[in-house]
Amino acid sequence: MDRRLRLGIVGFGRIVELIHLPLLKKLPAYEVCGIYDMTPERRSLAEKRGFSAFDSLERLFEQSLDAVLVATPPSSHYSIAREALLRGLHVLIEKPVTQTAEESERLLALEAQTGKSVTVFHNRRFDPDFLLVRHVLAEGWLGDILFVERRHHMFGSGASFGVKSFRPEWRNEAKYGGGALLDWGVHLVDQLLRLELGDYERLVSAGVSSLRWQQGDVEDFVNANFQLHNGIQMLFEVNFGSHAAAPFWIVGGDKATLQVMPNNEALIYEKGKTVRKVEIPPGVRPGPEMIYASFADCLLQGAKPAVTLAEAAQTMKILEAVRDASAITTKGL
Repeated sequence: MDRRLRLGIVGFGRIVELIHLPLLKKLPAYEVCGIYDMTPERRSLAEKRGFSAFDSLERLFEQSLDAVLVATPPSSHYSIAREALLRGLHVLIEKPVTQTAEESERLLALEAQTGKSVTVFHNRRFDPDFLLVRHVLAEGWLGDILFVERRHHMFGSGASFGVKSFRPEWRNEAKYGGGALLDWGVHLVDQLLRLELGDYERLVSAGVSSLRWQQGDVEDFVNANFQLHNGIQMLFEVNFGSHAAAPFWIVGGDKATLQVMPNNEALIYEKGKTVRKVEIPPGVRPGPEMIYASFADCLLQGAKPAVTLAEAAQTMKILEAVRDASAITTKGL
């Protein structure tokens, strides 16, 4: 089918303005046919950029659309995506797919019921450091894998990225789906699962807490460990209070250990041998662009999307297990 996909956009925040729209302009498969935002200021900006802007979701959905991009805070992802699917539209959703695991399961059922497709912007699975780890694993340089550690340290929650016309601090508010677990934990768990080292078996330990500076009512420190069916340990950590870099990855096998640092330095350590440097190749295409391109192939040619809703729902189950286990442990103390 040689035609363009007519896309509506729900939410005109900075991530749409600075990431999505520049990419969509490069992709001939898409035509942006309208933008809905609840704030007059952002609608005015969208119109200045040459787009039709609507003051209600209903008016956007009245346009002749093939798909919608949901780029609002996570608390509204499910309700908007549900409405879109029931109207016969395909859906692209910013991560996390929903605010809860239950919502993601409901969305999965709706996808099957309507026969429409849903993809999610788990774009970190296309980052160069992640692709390097997959390459090293495929080469077998580390031997039989024992554990994988994935960390993300930064200072602040990124709340300053929010637009002033709509609750700029929403990333620090639980009711909107803010917090380290849904913001960055979702990326790390998705990456760990996409290493495809085995099936998830159980959660071993979980800690979800707030640092003493009291930035909103959400967590800004997460540390959790889950086990695969074959015994491999998977650890992930998010710290929104650190100025210091932490290793992105430490992957240990019975033969050698890989360490990947944020400065793109990747080293393999093996007992009795000189430390070996591994080059991290640059990404071929940005992750979001890969997701858009694959979704176009999905809708126009019947290909499988790069990120499936089922994969996103699996990630949400693990994140919710981490939060629930941490709440039980804290209550027990």
